[in-house]
This record gives sequence, C-alpha cells and structure tokens, in this order.
Amino acid sequence: MFKQKFMLSLLTVTFGLFTACAQQNKPETQTEEIQEEPTKNASVHPYGGWYCPDNLGNFPPVNVAELDRVPVVNGRMPNETEARHGISLMYFDPAEYPTAKPLDITLPKLARYFSPHTQQEELVVVIQAVIVDADTVVGFRYLNGGNGTSWFNEVSFLTNKEVATIGETPFVFLTEKINAPKEKIWSAFTKSSYGQSLAKRFNQEAFFNAPWTNQSKADLHYELVGEKANGYVMTMFGNLYLQIDYNINGQKSVEKLLVMTNEDGTSTVQFVFGPFSANQDQQQVGWEKWLRQVKADSEAK
Repeated sequence: MFKQKFMLSLLTVTFGLFTACAQQNKPETQTEEIQEEPTKNASVHPYGGWYCPDNLGNFPPVNVAELDRVPVVNGRMPNETEARHGISLMYFDPAEYPTAKPLDITLPKLARYFSPHTQQEELVVVIQAVIVDADTVVGFRYLNGGNGTSWFNEVSFLTNKEVATIGETPFVFLTEKINAPKEKIWSAFTKSSYGQSLAKRFNQEAFFNAPWTNQSKADLHYELVGEKANGYVMTMFGNLYLQIDYNINGQKSVEKLLVMTNEDGTSTVQFVFGPFSANQDQQQVGWEKWLRQVKADSEAK
C-alpha cells in the first residue's frame, strides 16, 4: 500500500482509524437521492486522502447488482469495533473530534471519483461520509477491490437510474495460500502464459524474465487506437503488487495481483480480474486453473 497508508498507521491512537474485513450489517436498500449540501474542506486534517487498492482481503470487489449487500453504518457514527471490522473506514474518537457527525444520507452509494493515482475516473462505493469541523470526508471501496478516502466534493454520486443502467459488474476474485516465497511465485507467474503475454504486450520481456527482488519495479503502459492500458508492478510494504487498468473502446477493466508474505514463510496470493460483460463463469474456471498451475510450479522442488 502507498505512503498515505503509512500515515494512517501513525494516526490510529489519536484518530482511531482502522480497516478490517468483517461484514456483519446488512444496510438499507438505496432509494433516496442526496438532500444535504455538505460543507467543503476548509481546513487540513489527517483523515482524508489515503489510497489502498491492494487491500483486497478486507475489501474485495463489488458487484453493482449486489450493492445493497455492502455492509455500512447509517444514521450514526460507527463505533471502534465496526471500524476495525470493515463495516466503516474511519473511527473518530469523540474526545478528540467532539463535533464529528455522519452526513445525512443513506449508504452505500455508488459514485464516480477521479483517482490521481490511476489518472482515470473510477467507480467507488461510498460507505462512510462524515462532517467534522468545516470538512466533509468520505470513505469508499473501489469497485475492483481495495479502499480509500477523499473529500466529499471529489466524488459525484450516481442516481438510482444510472446505477440500474450499469447492471452487473462480476469480477473474478481468487485467494490462494502457496507454500513458497514471493520470489518463487514471481518466477512461476512470469513463466505462465498470462505472465508471458504481459511481458510481450508491454514490451517488458527483460523485466518479466528477471528474478524478483525488493527493488523490482516497472511501469506498464501502451496506447493504441481505441485501446490503452496503464499500470505498474512493484514492492509495496514488503509485498509484490501488480495493477493494470485497461480502457478498450470505453470498456474499463482491471487486473490486480497481490503476493503477501506470511509469518510462517508461506505466501498468500490474491488476484482480481474484470469486470466481465459475459462468460464470467468460464473466466472464473479458467483463472482458477491458471492459479492452481502457478501454485504447483511455485511449490515444485
């Protein structure tokens, strides 16, 4: 995760800000439009602006057709347990922020957000909106997994009609524990048909055929008529992380690969691909087979 998340960890004592994966509450169905015009960000506070697209275990991809299943807290500020378990993103200590209060809207809500990191407009699921002092800050889940925060005036909410027009956004999301370090997983990954196709597509054969080190890093970019892709692969907080955002004739999709090192020397691999407009079941089966092969090759003596 990026440097903003390091700042987040320093704030957990005074600000009480946590992320987690438990999903316990079922929110109200989204029916109304936003009525209140919140205040703009008039001062500088440390509770906005972090970017964690790799937080896939706690915040997996969301299917827009299942938006009403996303857990949230409505009508009040979340308690510390709810903030720790992924039902919200931010916990405001009442002693530190006595004026903090929830914005008067019912969540979750789908919104558009221009990401300064990917340099593109993204769909996000807003799961928290808080007014504190003269600021309004929101916490959201990326539709393709992960989470972040922004000022309220940086998101643009979709109407119910617009949400219905989007329809389903099914993603392939896989998690696998592999008895191998990330260096061996990288080797197996880059030798797979998918890894080799990325090497050729982005003209990065030398990088993809080199051993992985903590200094390994590559920017991935190409642009053709009606088609472009931007991404990177790098070490992020000790983990191997790859993300590529595609825009093909207006259709956006993403590929994410996260390899986390466990305390026992094993690794956990998480993979996101999509969304798919068709053949999602076939894609799921195909990528599961691919990951099983990467696991077998990584664990081979």
